[in-house]
Amino acid sequence: MPVVDRPKRLGLPTVLRSALVGHCPNCVLGSLFRGFLRPRRCCDVCGITFEADSSTWLGTAFLMYLLASVLLIGEGVGLALLFGFFPGFTAVMGVSAVMLILFSYRSARGLWVWCLWKVGYLGECREASGPRVEAAEKHG
Repeated sequence: MPVVDRPKRLGLPTVLRSALVGHCPNCVLGSLFRGFLRPRRCCDVCGITFEADSSTWLGTAFLMYLLASVLLIGEGVGLALLFGFFPGFTAVMGVSAVMLILFSYRSARGLWVWCLWKVGYLGECREASGPRVEAAEKHG
């Protein structure tokens, strides 16, 4: 499947929204995910690969950690200034950390894939296609 040409010029709000929602950075039509958290290897629409190598998850983890840290620091400072260090402060921060990690993965993955695409690191998907590959993707 040939890689679709890059769109001529998309505005920053459109690019950020598509990255945060989890759309393909190349065609803005395909999805990065096959469910809530399971990433696709390639775009179904344009054929670009989303994993340049097996360490693509490391950049996602870094962005997710950075995003969660900044938001948790802001939340902690805000809660401490408004209510002081109340008895359930640690529990509230712990629950917030778990929720941030669970719900920021898709956005962090979308931003990381967009960054890789922007610098030209992603190319055409070299994955074989056919019934065996599709069956393997469904089960594993």
